[in-house]
Amino acid sequence: MRTLTVTALAAAGLLSLAPAAGAARAGSHLTVTGQASHLRPIVGEVDTVRWTVTNTGDGHLDHVRLVASVPNGWAVKDGPGCTHAGTNLRCDLGGLDAGRRASVQIPMVVHRPLGAVQLRAWATGSVGRLSVPGPETSFQVVVVAHR
Repeated sequence: MRTLTVTALAAAGLLSLAPAAGAARAGSHLTVTGQASHLRPIVGEVDTVRWTVTNTGDGHLDHVRLVASVPNGWAVKDGPGCTHAGTNLRCDLGGLDAGRRASVQIPMVVHRPLGAVQLRAWATGSVGRLSVPGPETSFQVVVVAHR
C-alpha cells in the first residue's frame, strides 16, 4: 500500500494568554496529518483516508474535533463514527492529553471527477471554555479511469 503523508502545524504561541484570561495554558497546539491508501485511485474503488490529530502541546485539550471534506462525487462507504455536515464529516475525538493522538479512517468510494482531487481536513479543541483553533491541511490524489 502506497501512502502520502502531509502535516500542518498550528501557529506557535496560539494560546499565549495572560494568566487572568482563564484556564488556557500556553503551548496547546494541534497537528493534522492525512494519508490515502491509494494515491491514484480508480473510479469505483474504495480509497481509505486516515486523518490523525496530535496534541503537540504540553497541556490537555478537551472536545477535540476533526472536520474532513468529502470530495464532490465521492461517497462515504462505512460509518467511521462521524456525522455528515453538508459536504464534510465532523468527527468528535474527545479529550486529548499532551503528546497523544487520535485517528479516524474514512473509506470512500471514488466516483468522479477524473484528475486531481483535493482532500482536506482541519481540527479544533478547547481548554475550558476557550476554543483552540487548529491547523488545516490538505493533499491531492489523482483519480484515474483505469490502470
